[in-house]
Amino acid sequence: MSEVLLSRLVETMDRFPSTRILVVGDVMLDHYIWGRVDRISPEAPVAVVGVTSDSYRLGGAANVAHNISRLGGSVSILSVAGDDGEGIRLREDMERMGIDTTGLLFLHGRPTTTKSRIMAHNQQLLRIDREIRSEIPEETQKESLELYSRILDSFQAIIFSDYAKGMLAPAMVRAMIDMARDRDIPVFVDPKVASIDFFRGVTLLTPNHLEASRSSGIEITDEATLLLAGQTLLDRTASQAVLITRGEAGMTLFEGGDSLHASHIPAVAQDVFDVTGAGDTVMATLSLAHAAGASLLEAAVLSNLAAGIVVGMVGTSTVSRDQLREVLTLSSLFETSRGVFRPAGFRPRVRL
Repeated sequence: MSEVLLSRLVETMDRFPSTRILVVGDVMLDHYIWGRVDRISPEAPVAVVGVTSDSYRLGGAANVAHNISRLGGSVSILSVAGDDGEGIRLREDMERMGIDTTGLLFLHGRPTTTKSRIMAHNQQLLRIDREIRSEIPEETQKESLELYSRILDSFQAIIFSDYAKGMLAPAMVRAMIDMARDRDIPVFVDPKVASIDFFRGVTLLTPNHLEASRSSGIEITDEATLLLAGQTLLDRTASQAVLITRGEAGMTLFEGGDSLHASHIPAVAQDVFDVTGAGDTVMATLSLAHAAGASLLEAAVLSNLAAGIVVGMVGTSTVSRDQLREVLTLSSLFETSRGVFRPAGFRPRVRL
């Protein structure tokens, strides 16, 4: 495919409500402490933050699920939380956002991963993490795997959202991927560098620029090293595709097969205020679109547009289907006469 049609993307979005996605991974609670700074502490050379309000948002795999729900898809979560107040809040917030929490397991003595960010004048001053990062117990892995096997057939795609908090135990993940592949259910992964080999043979991985450099062992400094890193990751993971997100440079989709194809998609954000959660938005939009019938390239274009919206917001944010539709139909990336995505700087699939 050498071009992306606007009409195809609109049709794909219309199918979002009939698409079901399962998100497996590390859920967390994002706690924002909002305030202002007008003096320095007499006790130490630090700013004194006068707190004006607190807010909570879904983070990690929960934010991926929230993005899917906001886009109109049906989504379920499979994860663990602590049997504490934060865990209860996390479950209640997810349910309020339309996320099925049947697969949220509560563990005694393990705190719910919570990231508290102190914000002043829309800038982050400090982050405090409350978490345990050790692998979940074997009995919890077994319970998760049994639940996964019972519900798997009702989903059109599986997402593994890895934040290195212990949910994605290697043996459990391998068994889950094998079961999905046996059923021809596409598997999408947002991996950490240390865990990338756990996810061999999946449909698509989405490392960012730094993660791709570290995972491939190739410092990405120009187009040549970018293409080499993409090829290396495809070979190493035996995946169908790799999408490297590159911040202000956009993203590059690598697809394997008889020969490597690389598709460069430029960034569309006008103003970048906060990149927190942008990777979650990319993963949610990409997997939902592909499960709804879009090609990987079409799905990547939609996810790129969605990411361009959330980085213009402060804090962990999501995109609604109406917001994405508006940006899509008004985007300058499409030639208005034909509704074709072929902006300046876009290079559709080059053969290496």
